[in-house]
Amino acid sequence: MSLSLVLVAVAVLFLFYRLVFRRQRAAGAKPAAKPVLRGYPLSEVQKHNTESSMWIILRYGAEARVYDITEYCDMHPGGDVIYDSAGKDATEKFNGPQHPPTVHDLVREYHIGWVEGAGGGENSVGS
Repeated sequence: MSLSLVLVAVAVLFLFYRLVFRRQRAAGAKPAAKPVLRGYPLSEVQKHNTESSMWIILRYGAEARVYDITEYCDMHPGGDVIYDSAGKDATEKFNGPQHPPTVHDLVREYHIGWVEGAGGGENSVGS
């Protein structure tokens, strides 16, 4: 079995476990309020480049979305490599062969807005 297949299998198992665990934990809890999406200057995104506050940019066509993944970093199956993208455009690494297609569903909950002047905005398709 190739290394990339093993990595994909591990990632899928991790995501499945995480979804099941989250549903069990949230069964009696109030759902968290979804943040109001807004634009951020690139300079603001770049400031969030530490373990205690980590934002990344993911591009979908002309749209550059901002994600606050601070809470997720400790759960990242790939370990500390996630910090290489802190405060930066992580699109190329995010779309690499190590991530299953379901990673797009996972990251959706961390979406906080878009990079001002980079396309997108509140009327953009999806989030």
